[in-house]
Amino acid sequence: MTHPTNHEPFTPWYKEPWVWAIIGLLLTTFIWGGYRIYYAFKIQDSVVVDDYYKNGKAINQDLTRDQNAADLNISARLIIDELMGEVRVTVQGDAEKWPSSLKLSLLSPAFADHDNVITLKQGITRTSTVVYVGQTDKAVSGKTYIQLETIDELIPEVGYQTGWRLNQTHTLEPGAAVLLQPQP
Repeated sequence: MTHPTNHEPFTPWYKEPWVWAIIGLLLTTFIWGGYRIYYAFKIQDSVVVDDYYKNGKAINQDLTRDQNAADLNISARLIIDELMGEVRVTVQGDAEKWPSSLKLSLLSPAFADHDNVITLKQGITRTSTVVYVGQTDKAVSGKTYIQLETIDELIPEVGYQTGWRLNQTHTLEPGAAVLLQPQP
């Protein structure tokens, strides 16, 4: 049995360009995949809640605060001065006594590091209208979850009083006023 002779020159595998192209593609895929796995662990998703059962039980307490806002007919007008960072909230309703401070949470739907929680102090008071003022150091724009709520205060004769909360989603624009009302 005779072997056919091939007159093409023989080259070793490491001198073939297609071998290096395939090896380069595989190395690039492994390196990029490793980087993505590292990056996924580095910036874990802040939207996922660890203790969902505990948070689920707390929903009923939150709904009580929302109902209190509806019962007191509370509404608010929010204005953020982007240049100075001043946050001004005009609140009105049928509350007997307005709290000395409120908590305003401007929450990003996707990024926890864009969240902004501001303590507002009571300023000007009129008959049924109160102006609260605070300061922010972050620019806020785009779709935002807005929560305006009382900070539970210790009242000597009653104990801790459950307050009210306004909770809405808005697309914020610089300098534009936002009207917050109780959700039905």
